[in-house]
Amino acid sequence: MKRLKNRDALALNRLQSHKAALPPAATASPRTRRTQAQRTAETRQALIDAAVKIIYELGYGGATTAAIADEAGVSRGSITHQFGTRAALMAEVLRWVYQQEAQSYRELLSKLASTADPADWVTMCWTVMSKPSGLSVIEILQAARRDQVLAEQIMPMQRSIESDALAAVAGLEQTDQSRRLDLMRMIVWSIRGLSLAKVIITDEHEIDRVVDLLRRTVMAATDAKLFGDR
Repeated sequence: MKRLKNRDALALNRLQSHKAALPPAATASPRTRRTQAQRTAETRQALIDAAVKIIYELGYGGATTAAIADEAGVSRGSITHQFGTRAALMAEVLRWVYQQEAQSYRELLSKLASTADPADWVTMCWTVMSKPSGLSVIEILQAARRDQVLAEQIMPMQRSIESDALAAVAGLEQTDQSRRLDLMRMIVWSIRGLSLAKVIITDEHEIDRVVDLLRRTVMAATDAKLFGDR
């Protein structure tokens, strides 16, 4: 009996020694809790991203609050909670797309060795506006023709965007402001229209030829000083 007790004590000592030799278990680092502001920002961005995707795939009419919320993976009441109305969400989508486009322009301009001329802007506009988000701009602007509430929210924004873009058009130092505005609108809305044409003209090479024609047209008009003083 005494031998059994000694054997048990020896086994217990070995077990305790083995445990002591083991490295301490890794302690799970506590998860950083997001603030309410972070959660709100994430939900809003998820809804904006979902709206762009649904508008691109189904058009403005198909971008219902239910479809957008389902795509974003949030409750259907989130749009009302975060934006108030569908029109307010669409206005925010437009603002976000414009901000992304402006950032893209800055990045493209930073890669140029010299100041961009009008023909460069054609290429840059196509690079930026031919994305799915660019098509959502057209869909929302078209919807504003029939939705007065939406129109009231986006029209002041549109004017502000034009004003900012006008200041960014380079290479036209001797051109008066109205001519600069004419040039900018010609390029921007030609490119917006071509981005919509991609839905019908599926051959990218055909679209590229039209973009190049617009670029060469702008270049010829610049060389002929058609954008000079009136």
